Amino acid sequence: MARYIKANPKVAAYLHLENDRLKLKDGNYILWQGDMTAFGPLPMLNETLTQIGGIALMPHEAKQEQDGKYNRPLPVATDERFIMDEAKADPEPQTGNEAEAVTNENGEGQAPAAASTEEPTDDEGDGDTYEEPTEAKAEGESEATESDNSKTE
Repeated sequence: MARYIKANPKVAAYLHLENDRLKLKDGNYILWQGDMTAFGPLPMLNETLTQIGGIALMPHEAKQEQDGKYNRPLPVATDERFIMDEAKADPEPQTGNEAEAVTNENGEGQAPAAASTEEPTDDEGDGDTYEEPTEAKAEGESEATESDNSKTE
């Protein structure tokens, strides 16, 4: 089955394909499987991908990348010619958990809101979790009702 190759801009420039292949929103390129023959025979595709720091994609995965629905991180190339500058500065591999920029309807990029995995706590700091009130209290309801309810618990 034919594969698409996600590779960094240095690989596309080396192959002189910057203007002939799809450039993704993250700055990387989708190349064709046949483009990899410049590095060696297709049976050696896995070694080639390690060398250039690319990944092979199924057609539906390439479509997800093109649509911006999913952004798969690239590994660091083993060949010095294809190591990106940020990969040289940060030798730790990327995880797939980085936040992606959100584009609003005007086409302007926005950083997504930070999601916290912790539950908010009450102001007293006693560790009880805060619960959003489900109904507003009626104006005439007394505080005695709350204390009566706490006695039954």
